Amino acid sequence: MNIFSLIPGNFFSILASGNREIYFDALMLLNARLKQDLNIQVSDYTATLAGYIEGRDFVVEKEDESPDVPDAVAGQSALNSHTKARLILARLIKTGWVDRETQDGSFIEIITPRDYAIRMMRLLDEMRDERIHEYSSLVYSTYSALKQAGQPRECYEAVLAAKRNTEALVYELKSLYHNIRSYIRRIQEQNDINELLENHFEKYKPMADRIYHPIKTMDSFYRYMMPVRELLENLREDDALLAGMRARAMTVRKYGEEEAGEEILSAIEYVEDTYSVIGNIINEIDRKHSAYTKNSIEKMTYMMSAGHSVKGKLLEIFKAYQAAEAGEAGEGADLTEGAETTALPSKPRRGEIYSKLRKHVNVYRQEFIDGRSLFHKNVLSRRLGGEALEIADRTPLSAEALLSLARQMEQSYPPERIREFVGSFFASGTEAAESETLPIKNDTDFIMLILAVARSRERGMDYTVELRKERVNVNGYIIPKMKFTKKDAPDAGWV
Repeated sequence: MNIFSLIPGNFFSILASGNREIYFDALMLLNARLKQDLNIQVSDYTATLAGYIEGRDFVVEKEDESPDVPDAVAGQSALNSHTKARLILARLIKTGWVDRETQDGSFIEIITPRDYAIRMMRLLDEMRDERIHEYSSLVYSTYSALKQAGQPRECYEAVLAAKRNTEALVYELKSLYHNIRSYIRRIQEQNDINELLENHFEKYKPMADRIYHPIKTMDSFYRYMMPVRELLENLREDDALLAGMRARAMTVRKYGEEEAGEEILSAIEYVEDTYSVIGNIINEIDRKHSAYTKNSIEKMTYMMSAGHSVKGKLLEIFKAYQAAEAGEAGEGADLTEGAETTALPSKPRRGEIYSKLRKHVNVYRQEFIDGRSLFHKNVLSRRLGGEALEIADRTPLSAEALLSLARQMEQSYPPERIREFVGSFFASGTEAAESETLPIKNDTDFIMLILAVARSRERGMDYTVELRKERVNVNGYIIPKMKFTKKDAPDAGWV
């Protein structure tokens, strides 16, 4: 849907007019009354608004003129607070924020905000609220909902809740990441030590305490990541439970069976895929948090010591020189404000500063040589040809080394990739595949074959492997004679 087919073209004009602050306050008053009353009477709203804007400047614009308020055209001096309130209400009606209706069964006029206007007022109210919102335990809520669900009805609701919580978690993390970036930009813009301290202790630290630290401690993603993924995997593999969830979805959402199944599997896959990448977002947040802390401390240290060191005094002189150059090109300014160069006049000329620098500051070029001066960086080159070297040490790998290698291979070759590789054996529609027909073209395929055999007995694998002692040569790779068969396929015998 095109949003501008729903919202009037002049909807935002009140927030761009000269009276935008008054219109904003009028919207916030309307939003506050909407929280308290179901029906907002016109007389009550205009009376409250009139008292709220009493004594404030309101310039009647062409768009504000209304036939319902005839004294508005008599001149600005004729406007009182009640007239202003009625003009404001008329402008809100004209721009599509509210409607003016009569309450059922009476002649009492009420104000009815439109649905999109209610959402916009709520957004504006949240934007003006500078209080830091508390972080909700989204990761634990996801785990708790999936853990406690036992019946299909509960599991269906838990999966939908997990998806909603995961979407909210991603939004919270990305908002926190960009919020930290904005604090880093403020450090670069602030040149007063008091502003830096206020920015850190009164703004950034409360935000970190209420949002950043809960993500790292009580609602740790790394603590609940694997349990959540295991619970979702168990749901995916339980056919009876999935059937019950589909039936529940068909009852609640009036879905067809296929559509209900797609919704459930889509929600499960979304949570699983998101949980596999959230760790990267948290790592980026950690880096930005460390960068902010480092930059903040360095800037405060510099600001507190810059005016007392030789480096700080030289910097003030160079600033004065730059300002003198700009002052000669323009109208000039007080160039030594805040500097400790009392020997200079209040508005020094560029030549005066330069002559004092030549007289009192001697600058020399200094160089030195050390052991690293003769160092040349290695240039990586590709090795071509040559005979393979014989392995001198044939000692078997330790158990710890084998375990580390297994973990690396598990991360590089997940079960989904292995199932897809074995599935290519049956692409022609066959139910079984033997060693001679396996598509082993390179080292990657050879590694995948090893993993397919090693992990064939794991849960979730849809094939079986039968091995013999004989060896065969397939495209230069020596492998055992073996046979891959789809699960539940009839045994066609060994060739």
